[in-house]
Amino acid sequence: MNEFDENKAVQYIKQNAHGAAQYTDDDILLTIDTMMDYYESLDDDAPDEAYDTEAVAAYVAKQLKRDKQCAIASDDVPAIVAAELEYEDTLEL
Repeated sequence: MNEFDENKAVQYIKQNAHGAAQYTDDDILLTIDTMMDYYESLDDDAPDEAYDTEAVAAYVAKQLKRDKQCAIASDDVPAIVAAELEYEDTLEL
């Protein structure tokens, strides 16, 4: 199993998520960090499959909307979240 690399994750997201290429690496990293915050807020005993992609995207969109310096549009968040999860799946290969 490969290790998570945030720079590779950002590049993967920019290449695979519709609309993500227009954002800065820092904005994409903030999205990833916000996803991790969401996971940490959940019960540690929950299996990975319990994470509802739509719930993660909704949480991330809500948090990013509060950050006035983050340029990511709420409409682009679901695709970015999905691409980040796809990147994680590539690590298991």
